[in-house]
Amino acid sequence: MRDIAAFLQSTIMGKTLYTAPLVYSLENGRLEGDYRDQMSFTNLLLSSTGMRFDLLVVSRERIFHMENGQRAELRKDFSGASHFRYELAKRKSTGRITGSMRYIAASFDDVPAEGMTSAVLNMRLEDGEVRWSEKESIYRDQPSADGGYKPVAFEAECRMFVENGRAAYAYNGRCLDVDPDTLARTPSDSVLPAFVAREKGTQSAG
Repeated sequence: MRDIAAFLQSTIMGKTLYTAPLVYSLENGRLEGDYRDQMSFTNLLLSSTGMRFDLLVVSRERIFHMENGQRAELRKDFSGASHFRYELAKRKSTGRITGSMRYIAASFDDVPAEGMTSAVLNMRLEDGEVRWSEKESIYRDQPSADGGYKPVAFEAECRMFVENGRAAYAYNGRCLDVDPDTLARTPSDSVLPAFVAREKGTQSAG
């Protein structure tokens, strides 16, 4: 775990990363979202049994109802600031680093984010990158094409790395529909793009 903490401290902690504007499709194209953000990982603390660090995000995210391929109405504005905390430990049974990423606070308007938690699985230093998987523990509310909301959960493969001498973070996620009674998950018709946040001055790797 100390090797991961050293990598994070030397490459990404305290730096501001930016996600370029991107567009994604929900509800089989009946809704469309746009997103951009800036984020910082900070407050790394290493103990004898684990480590924790915070993620601060300021985002602009809007979801629109689509008609004839055009944006017809703003359905929801998720723009705001949010604070998450990663808490991790190396398990003696497996030698793997696991833990959680949980909501701390946010400035969203009418977005029930309290209680949102993701499992963090198999964090590791591999091929010069810190890699791990995230699985949302319960579900979140996502706007639906009928004007209401539906329960969904995100699962993702995440990476922290250095690209052309600058810090970068990648979140390659997928959206799953959730049965609120059984919590069973099935593939969703909503498609998430790959999110890549980069320290300013980074050029995309060819």
